[in-house]
Amino acid sequence: MTYAPGASVVDQIKNECHIEDMLTRHVGDALRRINKSGDGTIASQADAGSAKILRLQITHVLGVGGGAWSGPKATTVSADLIEDGKVIRHTKINRWSVGGMWGAFKGSCSILDRTTIVISKDLSRWVRDPSYEIKEEVPPKDASASEVTAQTDPASAAKAE
Repeated sequence: MTYAPGASVVDQIKNECHIEDMLTRHVGDALRRINKSGDGTIASQADAGSAKILRLQITHVLGVGGGAWSGPKATTVSADLIEDGKVIRHTKINRWSVGGMWGAFKGSCSILDRTTIVISKDLSRWVRDPSYEIKEEVPPKDASASEVTAQTDPASAAKAE
């Protein structure tokens, strides 16, 4: 699990929340259940032999300190399913959360963890079912227009700043 070059993530969130560890844990658990063996993950530079590999890169994380009080949080990842060294499928997943029940009492990291859990469930189905298309999630009502633009198109949001 790595950050994509130019990934848009607030340093405080990157350093405190460790989104890459959250995704590794949740996606690894989901893949372990599918494979029924192994730990579900391998080091990014390891040789996987003939196994299918799911390569994930974090492209954007929307969130600042302040928990739910600072607005909705979101995580976007790019996923490639690789077989014999070739990308056979690609998708982008963006998931939002405002914290759910008791969200106002949660910190930013626990709210972002909720997004990584949903991403792992989406990827579990996407890996197993080639016909499954991951649908873009509608931002919460309380997301500002600039947050939505930043999450759905980080490159254009960076130009606007």
